[in-house]
Amino acid sequence: MDGDWLTTLQEFLTNPNVAYIFLLLGLWALAAAWTLPGTGFPEAAAIICLLLAAMGLARLPINIIGLGILLAALILFLVDLKVQSGGLTLAAVIGLVIGSVLLFRPGEGVALSPWVIGGATAISAGLFGVVFRLAMRAQRLAARTGTQILVGAEGIATTPIDPIGTVQVRSELWTAVADTPIPAGTPVRVVAVEGIRVRVIPVEKISPTP
Repeated sequence: MDGDWLTTLQEFLTNPNVAYIFLLLGLWALAAAWTLPGTGFPEAAAIICLLLAAMGLARLPINIIGLGILLAALILFLVDLKVQSGGLTLAAVIGLVIGSVLLFRPGEGVALSPWVIGGATAISAGLFGVVFRLAMRAQRLAARTGTQILVGAEGIATTPIDPIGTVQVRSELWTAVADTPIPAGTPVRVVAVEGIRVRVIPVEKISPTP
């Protein structure tokens, strides 16, 4: 029985469409872990999905060029969150389609379904569109109220910050950066707002004068 389920799992994962979907899920989870560090869930999802994808892709005729284009498309998506040009997103979508088409070596009888490629591209673009709008809204909010409300405010490091982590300030969670490592649970003070992130320093406890 053990051999039967293992064989079934291997056959399932070596389906090129299944391996491709796990690969994209793992890459997007990895991107989420980089964008919103410290929660733990995106990191775990990325590890699981990428391991499942690797189990399938290891038995398939992978084209390194196609895989590289997929990775480049993901990087373009992430860069456009910072620069917000729109053009990079278009290039990323095109790269996602091209990388998907070229993911497997031609002439070896392995190819992705056009429906899977189209669906994955549409979902990826839609998810990025939501994240893009949230990032723009957060930047506008930070630009409008950050220097008056956040700078100088104190909070708690909810995760270790080394150099990126998460803090809770005024009942809200923020992605934070620090010049020196800050352990989880340390009181912190916001010293600057940098886009959708805040820069913090540890709050030094002053001992009472005897």
